[in-house]
Amino acid sequence: MIECREHPRIPLELQVFFSTAGHTEIREGTTFDISAGGCAVTSSTPVNPGAGVRLLIRATDLGSPITVHAASVRWARYGEFGVEFLNLTDLDRSRLSRLLHVVAPRSSPRN
Repeated sequence: MIECREHPRIPLELQVFFSTAGHTEIREGTTFDISAGGCAVTSSTPVNPGAGVRLLIRATDLGSPITVHAASVRWARYGEFGVEFLNLTDLDRSRLSRLLHVVAPRSSPRN
């Protein structure tokens, strides 16, 4: 199967807090993969494709969380959903890039 994604995914479990557009409740989930363009999350909170979300990703390797001010749910099924990051500050984009750089060697398959 050919991978057609713009950004490579890295399998990584991180705690994530999120809220959906128009709601103030903070929900919790766990990423199971992440890239420069988005992430996949497992959560007991159902979300619908097309919903806007805001995320706070706890990246302990960085010391500070990554805040995604705007993201869109692209798919959802069976307690999982995938989001595309739409709005990150330059600082948060830099943190995300640093995280991906730090964890990529650890998660890459060995030949």
